[in-house]
Amino acid sequence: MSSEQFETVRLRALELQAEGLDFSHAFGKAHLESLLQQWPTNWGDDYQVLLYGDFDPPGKDLEFPSLGIRVLADPIEKSVVPSAMTVLAARVSIKERSIAEITDALRRVNILLGAWTLVTWGNAPIGWWSHLTHGGGGGLKTSIDHADLDSALAGVVALPPEVRRKIQAALYWIREPNRTIREQHRPELLRKYSAYWNSFECLVEAVCILRPPSGTLSKAQKKVAVEKFVHERGGSLTPGDIEYCYHSIVNPGFVGKGRNALRECFGSNGQRYIEECFTQPNEADRLYNIRNAINHGDIDAENPEELLRVEARLRRLFLIVWGMFGRLVPFPYPLDSALEKSGQSPPSGGTA
Repeated sequence: MSSEQFETVRLRALELQAEGLDFSHAFGKAHLESLLQQWPTNWGDDYQVLLYGDFDPPGKDLEFPSLGIRVLADPIEKSVVPSAMTVLAARVSIKERSIAEITDALRRVNILLGAWTLVTWGNAPIGWWSHLTHGGGGGLKTSIDHADLDSALAGVVALPPEVRRKIQAALYWIREPNRTIREQHRPELLRKYSAYWNSFECLVEAVCILRPPSGTLSKAQKKVAVEKFVHERGGSLTPGDIEYCYHSIVNPGFVGKGRNALRECFGSNGQRYIEECFTQPNEADRLYNIRNAINHGDIDAENPEELLRVEARLRRLFLIVWGMFGRLVPFPYPLDSALEKSGQSPPSGGTA
């Protein structure tokens, strides 16, 4: 992206932010709009995607009228998917060049690929790629002989065994979804979000072993606490009050552990992260709710705008997870410039 294009996208993102979008989400949407204006001339009026997998070329063009899709017979020899046995171009009919029409086109492509997966009993891989929604790829190549590796390794090994077991699980989950540079065609967003949330849950358990939450209230104590909570609000509770009361007093469960861990790790900044995870007014953007929505099929994985929203929230979860790691293991972790404060103490048994 040239500097002129970047500035155009940035200004459009500021307009979308003024309409209520998070800036990361707004920038992603503005960038997608700019890509639509750079429509490849060889696509004509159709939207084109690449279908890839381990299957034989069809020998003739395949038509799927109910989906408005035509799969071209000739394999593409050199593409962004070097690991696939076969790569084919597919043309998807659209009414106009808009995000809404692209979203509908991708919905139809996923129906086709899903039906193919059914009839093959899931025994062969198949996927799709488009530069409009997947980008050109990219990644980071580094050295396995990292300067900070010894101190991080020593920090993990020095943790108490029951804590180290949780940390090892958390480390697995942040490593598992990563693609190699040569696999940039593979979509990873929802898998990565789920993996980072799994890592967060492991870290919460580790912190709560080091700094257990305050003692569990008896039924009588819970009754008194609930009555006090209601009285302080004049007997009138909002849905948010009821949810807070339940998770804070009646049945803290994981949410209670999460609150405790975030306060222990981030001090006064922990409240901001608690809100982002569990209590912010826009329930759909709560980090916990996004994880549940992914697991329950409530995230529209064919909607580029929806994925941009999830990607923006993943950036927040990313900073929380790495910040928690940084308070348990010694390594130079990424900082949240908006919230990070110097001099905060890690949980007992960890290292700043």
